[in-house]
Formats: sequence, structure tokens, C-alpha cells
Amino acid sequence: MTEPRTPRRTATALALLATVLMACTDRSAPDPEAVADGQDWKFAEEVPDAYREASLNIADGGLYSINPDGTNDAPLTAGEARKRLTGERHLILVHGTLYDPVETGFANPHLTIYQVARQQVSGRVALAGIGWRSGGHGIGGYLDAWKDGRGGPYGLATENAIEAARLLAEALPPPPASYDFICHSIGCDIVRRVLQSDAVRPGHVLMLSPDTDYAEMARWAERTGTPVLQVTASTDGVLGFGQYAARNRAFAPPREQGPYRSLLVDVAHYVPDRSRWSLNYWNPRRYLDHMAPLEIPALWKSYLAFLAL
Repeated sequence: MTEPRTPRRTATALALLATVLMACTDRSAPDPEAVADGQDWKFAEEVPDAYREASLNIADGGLYSINPDGTNDAPLTAGEARKRLTGERHLILVHGTLYDPVETGFANPHLTIYQVARQQVSGRVALAGIGWRSGGHGIGGYLDAWKDGRGGPYGLATENAIEAARLLAEALPPPPASYDFICHSIGCDIVRRVLQSDAVRPGHVLMLSPDTDYAEMARWAERTGTPVLQVTASTDGVLGFGQYAARNRAFAPPREQGPYRSLLVDVAHYVPDRSRWSLNYWNPRRYLDHMAPLEIPALWKSYLAFLAL
């Protein structure tokens, strides 16, 4: 199958959108009201040892173990990375754009987006976060993209995702190893590419706000019998600019019972008093509800049930 090429105007539009959203996002400490509401679980200064020992970074064409602050530690061979995911069942996390594991603080996925999953899943299953260079916060992400001739971090991320998928596929243990995927946004396109290898057989795939080819994922689920759950906010204002937007508008989720399920989330029902244009990092509705399926705590009960945790 020929992979779609992202039009320059799409990359430019997403770059401008990301510029506005990042500029309008306050990543300072949470306000007391947010803490009282339980929204102080989205950032960690360091990652737990057990998580770190299973997790990987993909950067500069290689695999790396991670430091306590989520940055690259020592280089790993594919075999060494594979051993980290062998043995007990693992839940493998793959983030989307605007994160970079070579950076620290809020730009590092192990301290932020994966912290959300750790808070919900800790103690139920071993977690392995996959960090990849999808364009960090701030002007640095744009400088990297422009240096490589791309319109912004999204254009660079779509290309880096191809290399990340190749290296991740090499690091995954063959059957009968037990693992599942949770992916967000363009991270789900990495998972889609990884699944093109017949040697990759996850138990479940949970796609949150997925920026990938829905029809291809549905066909894969039907062919392999693997449960796939697609969760999207009905008001997601980002996916309409994604690389598969036109194709996905024509996608009709299967109506009969089967391995591929699709859910639309009414974000306002769960977070009625927050704005999609909020300046507050602790608001799960930021980025036009694109983060909401991942960051609304009430949804995780359904996710855990789907994953049989």
C-alpha cells in the first residue's frame, strides 16, 4: 500500500496551529483548584526504576535506555531492547507529536504524557514507554523542522515516525511474548506501521485520538482477530488537519460485533467547566480536546476493562 504524502499546506496549517496552541499553554505548576480536582497527576520529576528498566528512547537512528529524567542513557542493540520486553506482560506506550525524549521537563514524554498512564495502570501491569523525537515544545522544535526543510514539527514528526516504527518493530519480542499497545495521536501511526510485520502480535491495541488510517487498522483487527479500541473526542479540533483526515472522513466503523470498536467521547460531559482554548496545562481539554481521551481520569475505567487489567 502506498503511504499518503502530507501536503505542504497541511503541514504548514498544523505548524501554525501548534504555534498558537503552544504559545497559549501555561505549563507552570497547577493551581490549587486543579490539585483538589485530582489533576496534579500529569507531571513527575523522575520516572520509577521499574518503568525505566523496561522503557526505550528512539533518537538519532538508535535505541537507548533512559535516565531517571527520561533522557537518553546508554545505547541499546535491538536484542538488548527486546530482552526488556520479554517475560512478564507489558503495556507499551507510544506518544504523539510535540514531545522529545532528549529534552527535559514538560517536553519529555516519560515525565508527562506517560505519567498519566502510570498513575492509572501502576501495579496492574509492567509499563514500557517509547520515547521518540516528535518535535518538542518551543522554538527549538521549529528550528529542527526548518533545518530539515519541513514546515513545522508535524511535518518532521511524520517522517521521524517512519524510522521510529522500524526500530520499534526490531525491538519487539516475537510471539508468544505478551504485550499490548496504548498510543496517542500520530503515535498510533507508528503502531500501525509496526503491525505490518507478521512477527508483531500484541494482545490489544488502544488508540486515543489516533492520527492514523482507521480503515487499515480495522482490516488488520479483522484479519488477526486482535481487539482494537479507537477513542476520539467528538470535538477534536486537531485530527481534521492530520495526514489521513480526508480518508478517515469516509471511514464507517464496523457496526457488527467484532475486534474493532470505535467510541466518540463527549468531552463536555466529563469536563463541563473547562475551555478548549484554556491557558492551563492541567486542563485535559487543551489542544482543542485532542488530549482529552488520554487525560480524563473517568475514562480509564473503560480502558482498563478493554485491556483486561
